Amino acid sequence: MLGLVQLPGFERRPVTELSGGQQQRVAIARAIIIEPALLLFDEPLSNLDVALREETRRELRELVTKLGLTAVYVTHDQEEAFALCDRISVMQDGRVLQTGGPRELYERPLMIDVARFLGRNNLILARRVTSSDERLGQFKTIVGEHTLTVPVERGELGPINKNCTLAIRPEHVVILKATPSQSENMLNATVREIDFAGATTSVRLETQGLMLEALLLSPDGISIGDSRAIHLPRDRITLLGTKE
Repeated sequence: MLGLVQLPGFERRPVTELSGGQQQRVAIARAIIIEPALLLFDEPLSNLDVALREETRRELRELVTKLGLTAVYVTHDQEEAFALCDRISVMQDGRVLQTGGPRELYERPLMIDVARFLGRNNLILARRVTSSDERLGQFKTIVGEHTLTVPVERGELGPINKNCTLAIRPEHVVILKATPSQSENMLNATVREIDFAGATTSVRLETQGLMLEALLLSPDGISIGDSRAIHLPRDRITLLGTKE
């Protein structure tokens, strides 16, 4: 079992000579040696540094898959949940808000609290202005009074002129170099902030008082104060519900 957790030859090593990551691996080996039907993990990597946490979670995923085990893993780290789990349940106050695959929850959160927990999100307060029950609804933002077209499920629209929340991920906000001919979900904005974070760059834009964040791999040619057209693809916008 020590070989499975990459600690062969450590049988007689005093615990005081084990690193934090090695101690965690011993604990995992101790748990799986009895061949349990179910493994319960309660934030087992929370005391490790970032590099060791990433290495251990990768090994843990490989181990659980290799042994064909079922595991329930509790974590407050969304990255950890995405890396380790096949299905995720987001809980708050003892209540499950949404369950699904990692990509499903990330791209299509059903509630505001799920959208906030699973990554950065542009949350836009708006109200519906169309009365039809078709697959596309028209929404006007409370700040800026922009009209956005959003796909909705039948019966999901709710009362007309009632406030709701729309969500779109920063990586789905498109900053254009030139004003396009089409106008659907197209807004004129001013670049207010540019935050370089290594592999990605966050760009904050203001459009008639509404602040939006875009996430770019490269901000080449974009400067603070620039006027840019931005596009919010309708198939990337989600209409969110509430816990109630």
